[in-house]
Amino acid sequence: MTARRKERIDELDVLRGMAILSVILQHALGVFIRRPEIQFADAAMIGMLFNITKFAVPAFVFVTGAALVYNYYDNLDYPKFLWKRVKDILLPYLIWSIAYEIYSNGLPATNYLWLRGLAKDLLYGNAFYHLWFVVMIFQFYLVYPVFRSLFRKAPAILDSKLRFAAAVGLLAAIYTFIMWFSSSYIPSADLHAGSKAVQVIFIELRDRNFIYFFFYFMLGGIAGLILPRWREFVARSCIWNTYVLAALFIWIGFELMQGVSGGLVNLNYSTSLKPSMFFYTVSEIIFLYGVSMVIANSGSVIFKFFNLAGKYSYGIYLVHAFLLIYAVGMVDRFSLTSHHLLAGVYSFILCALGTIAVVMLISKIPGGKFLIGPIPGK
Repeated sequence: MTARRKERIDELDVLRGMAILSVILQHALGVFIRRPEIQFADAAMIGMLFNITKFAVPAFVFVTGAALVYNYYDNLDYPKFLWKRVKDILLPYLIWSIAYEIYSNGLPATNYLWLRGLAKDLLYGNAFYHLWFVVMIFQFYLVYPVFRSLFRKAPAILDSKLRFAAAVGLLAAIYTFIMWFSSSYIPSADLHAGSKAVQVIFIELRDRNFIYFFFYFMLGGIAGLILPRWREFVARSCIWNTYVLAALFIWIGFELMQGVSGGLVNLNYSTSLKPSMFFYTVSEIIFLYGVSMVIANSGSVIFKFFNLAGKYSYGIYLVHAFLLIYAVGMVDRFSLTSHHLLAGVYSFILCALGTIAVVMLISKIPGGKFLIGPIPGK
């Protein structure tokens, strides 16, 4: 049986659009905060902006969970489902990974060693700095039947507010422990597993292991399963959650400043894989979901822009790293050496607009979907 096609949830496209633009902003700011001549004031402001945009990857996981449960809860033809994701996700990923490999290392010698290195980079998402995300998100498609079976048992829990609160609280507690394990225990204990495979998958490459992002997928799945009630919850939470978000933002900002050494701000203190950032990110996703609902209901130019960016977000994600290189080069010509924050913002604007234009052009050519993934309306 095939999955029943349902209408698109507009606010998910808006949230996805916010997330992809935040990814580009993160990467643009990251270029300039690492320059040794940066002033502390610029670095501190970039760090604060970086914290604001850290919701992006968890938001993508949240949207994936919501969309999958919303569309594939009743019926799932798993082989057809998985084959579609191979064509829509892995094929463009393969093409762009090869392109980034050639850009970084030049034309390859067609020999066994190069093919083995490419295969390893594809498996780990190491062909370029941003491609790890594809490896991580695809794991959710692979194991979706397991999550689906859990969600199909959820109605009995969802019917009781007490059981529902207890279940979400338990998931949050488990995930908080995983975040503590990742950010505190592993580094302090210099943990080494007995197995090389376990060491690589669960310790060295934990930033692309789906287990370390499962809560956002489950939260998105809950939203997709009880969409009207989820929207009501988001609307009711707008006031109190704003205060919670502000308090958590101060907390993670304080942690970021604790990592300052020699006037340099270390963005590694803004990792998503720690308890404080987990709490902050959940609050921010709920807040931005509410904003997305308002934008989606407005039908304004802002909605059309975020909606467009959201629908083409995968292609934008794959392409933007190339465009950022040239955007930064253009901005550097203006010699904004004492204005790194401004240079980062300018680079972001050029990269975002340029990438959207390129992806739109690719969508018009025959076979464009093999480069940027699914094309809306086709």
